[in-house]
Amino acid sequence: MIRRFFRTALLLLDGLLLLLFAVGYAARYFHPRFAWWAELVATGLPYLSLLLLPATALVALSRRWLLLGLHLLLLGLALVRFVPLERGAPPGPDDLVLLTFNISRGGGARADQQSRAVAALVRAEKPDVVALQEAFIEYHPTGRAVRPDAPVAALIDSMGYRTIGPDGSNGAVFTPQPVLAHVELLEQTQHLLERYGDAEPAARVVRTRFRWQGREAVHYNLHLRSFGNRKPWEDERRRSPRRWLSYLRQYRDAYLVRAREMEQVRAMLAQETLPLIVSGDFNSTPHNWVYHGLADGLVDAFRVAGRGWGATYHADFPVARIDHVLVSRAWKVVQAHVSKAPYSDHLPLVVRLRWRE
Repeated sequence: MIRRFFRTALLLLDGLLLLLFAVGYAARYFHPRFAWWAELVATGLPYLSLLLLPATALVALSRRWLLLGLHLLLLGLALVRFVPLERGAPPGPDDLVLLTFNISRGGGARADQQSRAVAALVRAEKPDVVALQEAFIEYHPTGRAVRPDAPVAALIDSMGYRTIGPDGSNGAVFTPQPVLAHVELLEQTQHLLERYGDAEPAARVVRTRFRWQGREAVHYNLHLRSFGNRKPWEDERRRSPRRWLSYLRQYRDAYLVRAREMEQVRAMLAQETLPLIVSGDFNSTPHNWVYHGLADGLVDAFRVAGRGWGATYHADFPVARIDHVLVSRAWKVVQAHVSKAPYSDHLPLVVRLRWRE
């Protein structure tokens, strides 16, 4: 009787695992308005895939052959999703190095501490292009940077990075997503995406045209809608069912708004004819609808040539890869890795690129 109970319980748990894996795997193929909660399941897909390994071994030991075949099929799908289809290349001295980093002070840093940390990161990685999110800067109508955040000021004043502002013909321009570079910057524009009926500010897209090794390219710096400043794990009243319902509504709204933002960005990308780089904080894992829409026709740098686990959030315990670099086929991805930097709740992503021959 006890053996039968445990056998039934294990089968039920195994069935739940298979169902969650299937939902998480399929989530990026259908719009969140149909089943927004599947996006939450998709975030945990890497961990569901790891759980499939011991589950498959147990099913094999129990000699349930049809069930074993289903497990092997799902493991095959996991391999397709997670194993790179291309390989990087040895780094070279002439590679274009890009660093994308959300420097939010979620780590509780003072401005001077964060400035030193960001400067140390940049000295170590030596990026040619630095794309920051939540790094506030204002530009004079002439395009000259004024009143930048301390970490940005340090890169400009002490490390020789250049930046140009978006069109300021109507006055000074503010952006939380500056792009700094040692390459030639030609033009920058900032686009405010459409707002959708709540108090959150509209997301911004910063488009920068630059020249490298005699060829022009375009870089998009993104920071798509977050889940908000309210975090369930920081809420003292998180055990309240009513509180959890409010968080579920918050997450549902964020997924729907982010999907609309993605559609607007895709429309912008479709107009581009120059080689393209899209980087930033997508607030979406590779298994979510928004990422899938943005990555369509582009190459995920970490998927191709990443080293290590690749998770960029939360910095104290990285469980999700939500910061990305996508490139068009004009670029060859050489290498990608997640670096360390204190005083932010994100980790920086560093990518090396070169022109395809």
